[in-house]
Amino acid sequence: MPARIILVFLSALIVGCTGGREMFRTPLPLPPPVGTLSVSTIPGIKARIDALIADSLFPPSNIGISVTSLTHGDQLYALNEHMLFNPASNQKLLTTCTALSNLGTSYSFSTAVFADSARRLVVLKGYGDPLTSTGDLDSLAHIVAPLLSPAAPWRVAVDISFFDDLPWGAGWTWDEEPEAYGMFLSPVTLNNNTITVRVLPAEQAGIAPIVSIDPPTSYVTVENTAVTVADTPTVRMAISRKWRERSNTITVQGQIRLGGRARTGQLSLWKPELYAGSVFAERLRTWGVPVEDPVTVDTVTTTMVELQRFEHGIDTVMTFLNKVSDNLSAECVLKTIAAEKYGTPGSAEAGRCLVNEFLTACGVDTNRISVADGSGLSRYNLTSAATIVRVLERVYKDTQSFPLLYHALPIAGVDGTIESRMRGTLAAGNLRAKTGSLSAVSALSGYVLTLDGEMVAFSMLMQNFPGATRPYRMVQDAIGEYLAGLKRGDL
Repeated sequence: MPARIILVFLSALIVGCTGGREMFRTPLPLPPPVGTLSVSTIPGIKARIDALIADSLFPPSNIGISVTSLTHGDQLYALNEHMLFNPASNQKLLTTCTALSNLGTSYSFSTAVFADSARRLVVLKGYGDPLTSTGDLDSLAHIVAPLLSPAAPWRVAVDISFFDDLPWGAGWTWDEEPEAYGMFLSPVTLNNNTITVRVLPAEQAGIAPIVSIDPPTSYVTVENTAVTVADTPTVRMAISRKWRERSNTITVQGQIRLGGRARTGQLSLWKPELYAGSVFAERLRTWGVPVEDPVTVDTVTTTMVELQRFEHGIDTVMTFLNKVSDNLSAECVLKTIAAEKYGTPGSAEAGRCLVNEFLTACGVDTNRISVADGSGLSRYNLTSAATIVRVLERVYKDTQSFPLLYHALPIAGVDGTIESRMRGTLAAGNLRAKTGSLSAVSALSGYVLTLDGEMVAFSMLMQNFPGATRPYRMVQDAIGEYLAGLKRGDL
């Protein structure tokens, strides 16, 4: 290409780039201020809540609020209440309320032990109980051990037919693994389908630290290449699992300071049903039952005898699910309602249909929202503040379900995920709400009693913000505190 043509081309490119810079110097128009978008039946409430929503946070980020008096039936405040947001763990409210509607308040989640003496086979079958612990399996093993003849070895299997075989929820991301909150799903569970790894510095520098796992089990192996150092560590301690290989090999790498504090990590495990089965087999051996390896997958037949069953009531499960914001519990509940309604195997897809049926009964147009999973971990979920308040209102009118839901929610300043929030205010010990947190997402929805004794349902959904969540939670807390101190007579 001739040099003169090249120069003409570069000149045009420079002019174009300059024009682009000038174009972007023109400030983009901002959305209208909150006060022009919000509505309320009481002007004083509108003015006060508008003032609590900082211009520095909104409208650059998005916010949706719906507040309704369940005592008087009027809407106290609304801002973008029909706008769609990712609800994060507020999705658990939809799952919980659907479960209470479909399963009732006396339902129990269970894990059972069956035996076939002719085949020398013991089967641990899970019915979606998300709270099974090492202690529970030990209790089961202790009870059934005397019923199993030690004359010859037994084989142990797990029955996972109560759920389908999809180990994750729709829209969960690959980099959730091996985080404990992104555990794999199974109807046979153990310790939230995770294992705890503890690392203690050695007694002298230059050697590997001491690594222990809880519960102790041969189902996992440990590769410890870490080292104890005398000075400040220069290589960060990393506790992980070889998740890319779908392996249950725990890796401990990096440095830990001599005399320093222990480091603890909690990791998800691949094929958690075999993890539960392996620990159960090991506990049977502890109680004197000869057991062969390996643990396998099998199905309970009609010829098998049920030896023992361990149960957790729906009230216990729902309390743990909401207070802790437990993802496994929510997903197990979603698949359980499907199994109970449509038959096994229970699937998340069928569970989502039941959630949508419940929402339709609440008066929600389910064509305008998206239900993807039970826990809110999925980025595919979309809902509105108005939808959540509609659900809270519906359950409030259900004299059977409401007490269970109300007591299952975290209490401001007292427990759960809002234990440290709103302390020393009228909301403390009063406001009960479910939190929701993902990157760039924060939500708070629930109930609060005003100073007049009105029961109020509220939902606050916020998303698309960079940086820390704290400023957005402070707005939520300020609104919650205001509602707790509300007196209509003073307006």
